[in-house]
Amino acid sequence: MSIARRALKRQKKIADWESRVEALHQKYPRLGEISRLFTQMSLEIAMLGMGKGKMGMSKEELLQAQEALLAERKLLMKKHNLPGNIYEIWWDCPQCQDTGFVGIGEKCACLLEEEQEERRLFSGLTPHQQEQTFKTFTLDWYEDKDRYRAILQQCIEFAEKVCAGEKTENLFLCGTIGTGKTHLCSAIANYVLQAGRRVVYLKIGTILDLIREYKFNFEKNETIKPHQLKDLYQVDLLIIDDLGTEVSTDFVREQLFYLFDERISYCLPWVISTNLMPNEIGTIYEDRLSDRILGTSRVLKFSGTSVRQLKAMQANKIDQKESVS
Repeated sequence: MSIARRALKRQKKIADWESRVEALHQKYPRLGEISRLFTQMSLEIAMLGMGKGKMGMSKEELLQAQEALLAERKLLMKKHNLPGNIYEIWWDCPQCQDTGFVGIGEKCACLLEEEQEERRLFSGLTPHQQEQTFKTFTLDWYEDKDRYRAILQQCIEFAEKVCAGEKTENLFLCGTIGTGKTHLCSAIANYVLQAGRRVVYLKIGTILDLIREYKFNFEKNETIKPHQLKDLYQVDLLIIDDLGTEVSTDFVREQLFYLFDERISYCLPWVISTNLMPNEIGTIYEDRLSDRILGTSRVLKFSGTSVRQLKAMQANKIDQKESVS
């Protein structure tokens, strides 16, 4: 939430508090009298400090009178079953009073949590993908466990470097459908998001649609929606899924070249997930584009039986056993 929106939110909270207290005093006039007397006495105490007191009471007497007023108010609130915090502003976060900060430049936990949620929504990860982490990635489904253990480690090292803001090779995850590419891409995204970095994870078709929409809206001077072209170019980590499934046109090739070239210029990393092998990339895209895709990336090859199919087969066996029993 922006500072401006938080300011408006605070103004509404204060306005709601003022309305609540005003309605309270209209319903229970004595509570209103107590509040006015208490305020007058507080002002008198301040005036006494400047030698300008007018009520003819000492500071001690005023403090005692205020204590008596508060005691009376407490009894009245109890009598009318009023909540003890009715005279307080009902902040969503009492710690920072909805400002988002608990000190100069020190963000409140509520703001940190809010920013984290905004980054997750911005990322494009589905609820299922948000549950896919390095810890939930298991090697049990793979025959060649050593190779996939090495792939997992390379993905972790890549994510750590992105979090640290260190220069790193990009990742090119390629191969058989259902062998764990998406899970590891999601795990990288979640790891980087947890570190406070911004991530965009989108299918190639969606990215191209956004580019077209951006250019169309820009030309018509209409409002640009989230995931502006700048976001794709300059987000901390860009993850592109299903590269190679798009219809290849001059526009597509040109926009992909600009996208990768811009991120190379800013030294910003990306991850590509595709069912294509490296040699197929060269046949689909022109040299200057395929060179930017493969020449800057570490290739991680996935193969074997689909993990999704293996899980489905196991689930079916369990269901059959349960139905028999």
